[in-house]
Amino acid sequence: MDMGRHDHKSAADFRCLAVFAATLTLGVLSAAIYWLNFRIDAVVPIFFKLSGIQLYVIIFLFLSALYFIGVFLVCKIMPVDATSRWLTGMILFFAVIFRIGLIAPDPAVLSKDIYRYMWDGRVQHNGINPYLHPPGAIELKGLRDEKVFPNINRKDYPTLYPAGAQVFFRVVYSLVGDSVTGFKAIMVFFDILTLVMLAALLRSWGLNLARLIIYAWNPLVIFEISYSGHLEGVTVFLMTAALYLYATRKKMVAIFMLALSAAVKLYPALLLAAFLNRGIRIKGILIFASTIILLYLPFIAAGTHLSGFLPVYLNNPYESFNLGVKYLLMGLMPGIEYRVLSWLFIIVLAIAGLVVFLKHKNTVQAVRQGYMLTGLLIILMPASLHPWYVILVIPFLVIYPNPAWLVFTCTVSLSYLKYTSPNGIMPLWVLLVEYLPLFVMLSAEFILSRNKGRAKPADTDGRYNNRKIMKVRR
Repeated sequence: MDMGRHDHKSAADFRCLAVFAATLTLGVLSAAIYWLNFRIDAVVPIFFKLSGIQLYVIIFLFLSALYFIGVFLVCKIMPVDATSRWLTGMILFFAVIFRIGLIAPDPAVLSKDIYRYMWDGRVQHNGINPYLHPPGAIELKGLRDEKVFPNINRKDYPTLYPAGAQVFFRVVYSLVGDSVTGFKAIMVFFDILTLVMLAALLRSWGLNLARLIIYAWNPLVIFEISYSGHLEGVTVFLMTAALYLYATRKKMVAIFMLALSAAVKLYPALLLAAFLNRGIRIKGILIFASTIILLYLPFIAAGTHLSGFLPVYLNNPYESFNLGVKYLLMGLMPGIEYRVLSWLFIIVLAIAGLVVFLKHKNTVQAVRQGYMLTGLLIILMPASLHPWYVILVIPFLVIYPNPAWLVFTCTVSLSYLKYTSPNGIMPLWVLLVEYLPLFVMLSAEFILSRNKGRAKPADTDGRYNNRKIMKVRR
């Protein structure tokens, strides 16, 4: 009996060592690629003739393959009861290394949104309300330069970003000025804080900290925040902090943090429905609404211009990008107006939020329903689904690993190939590669869960114990 136990322990120790060594190898290889990034054609001459986006897709897919191997090793091969301190430390170490390697380069290949962030910060730094004038307005002619202004998209339209984002731009601009590297470094700083929040959440629910690899090594997170400097760096941090605070029963502070996240980028507002429960609904709504209103007060002089570019963004079909379900419906019903579909999706999302809002939820159920609402938001995105929007769902995957969404976080970057197509039209095969596996796997998961539910009687007392439910380490 003792000999059998000893053999079992030896086998488990060998598996731990093998996983650690394999993950270390993956980390070193990935780090080399992140630090070379778009200079990799100097090492691999065959890439020299590719466009920047084509090169990015190749790099991204290769890193995604390494990422999936790492996630599989850590979440499936690593023994359930194995201590993971060294493995977790290594995962976090490489996560930081990956990000640092992408801070310095100019984000010329992918999105240039960071230049709009800098411009809005500059406008405020000069005492001007960013909602009043588009960058191309004559009133802002004196602020134009040769570095930031030429790289701004939509120079003839007002800003898209809500008040929380504007406050953030103003503060960051006062710290780093026109430094692209400085802006991106601050985004990476918040992204690393997201890892801290996720680690705290995993620990509070008794889950293996090594599962941080799902967020920490995800190429979409790393490229879109560290290389492009997208606002998701701070948005997702605030959302994840809200999830942790809610999970540890600091619900009013959690709602405040969620309001800050929604004020930076509107989408996390949908999670409020999951956070509100009997006894705190009125108080929660008041905290959420008052936080948003207070952030908008410094810009109130803009009046009806406070909505900025948002109405155009929702109603103009030329702003649509990478919308799977919406494109499908437009193909099936060619007579339907684009803006009608946009508002239809918003109404469906609002109804889903209302259903969740009216449910009685314990802490675990609230977080899971927040995850489901976030997934539904991505599927029914009203206007555009740029790759970096999908980062919103990845913190939930650390708690609820899901193959369908994990694959989608990698295939969604294929949508950049639209910009290399001759007519600027998204290739049909890209949409199929993105959305077909997502919908097939989600449907299969739903069917299997329904069958499993019929096979096993439901819990009749309706009570859940957080640690008992969340103690699953895989």
